[in-house]
Amino acid sequence: MVIIKRDGVEQEFNKNKIEQAVIKAFVAVDGEETEYAKQKAKNIAEYIEKEIAAATKQYGVEDVQDMVESGLMSTKRKDVAKAYIKYRDERARKRVWNHKLMRQMADKLEARDVQNQNANVDEYSFGGRKGEADRVIMKQYALDNCMSEMARMNHLNNEIYVHDLDSYAVANHNCLTIPFDDLLKNGFNTRQTDVRGANSVNTAMQLVAVIFQLQSLVQFGGVAASHLDWTMVPYIRASFYKHYRDGMKYLIGVSEEEFEKEKGKAPYREISITDSNFYNNGTAHKYALDMTVKETEQAVEGLYHNLNTLMSRSGD
Repeated sequence: MVIIKRDGVEQEFNKNKIEQAVIKAFVAVDGEETEYAKQKAKNIAEYIEKEIAAATKQYGVEDVQDMVESGLMSTKRKDVAKAYIKYRDERARKRVWNHKLMRQMADKLEARDVQNQNANVDEYSFGGRKGEADRVIMKQYALDNCMSEMARMNHLNNEIYVHDLDSYAVANHNCLTIPFDDLLKNGFNTRQTDVRGANSVNTAMQLVAVIFQLQSLVQFGGVAASHLDWTMVPYIRASFYKHYRDGMKYLIGVSEEEFEKEKGKAPYREISITDSNFYNNGTAHKYALDMTVKETEQAVEGLYHNLNTLMSRSGD
């Protein structure tokens, strides 16, 4: 007398396995193995054995487990039946991890199921294949361990949709606006080094691209700048002031010492380019203005190139 395993292989029927499974369900509820549990386990196992022996069809493992459930539900111990059903469900989920998920992961790792759902991720690349394989696992982990059964089933039945399910378990932030004003002014720290604040519009624009890149690698979801034009004002002023100093030195002939004595230690980030003091030296002012416009245009172009070629493993 044989039953069919899940992989299609025939296996000799063993009623002792059924008895042990039923007893484990009782122990899970009662905390001990009672005579009542052993007797019920024996009765259920013998009943199933007779059913299979008399049947004209072949029974599979799932059929046997269905009969065990029915046998337990026919007793007064419905709580034990629920424990067995829960145990069976947990085992089924583990099989999903070991079989279905492994196949899905293999498809992603070997680029057999390339969808390129995120414009910033190339699923044929090393990072893309690894990231997509990771997402397969993280989604299933979130469904099995991080939400109620109702929410889980609602998602699986398409009654609700859990956004960014692959990041659900980490409970990490999704989208944010980066505080560029503070970071560009005071500098920031990465795991590798400290980065000083910017002193020109060119450096500021480069750091914007760097910050976007760094942040996109440690989170999931979009990163944004809410008022980058206003953020750049002090750095455009700083660049203008530097070019103005050069203009005064090389065009007007004012030495560094004379310039410092005349202007003092003015907080140049707070001085408007249209300040009347700059106009007193028209040639230096025009030179500084032209050079600042050129530097700003080049800085913005560099920022565009950096952002348009930015690619992160999380696809931000």
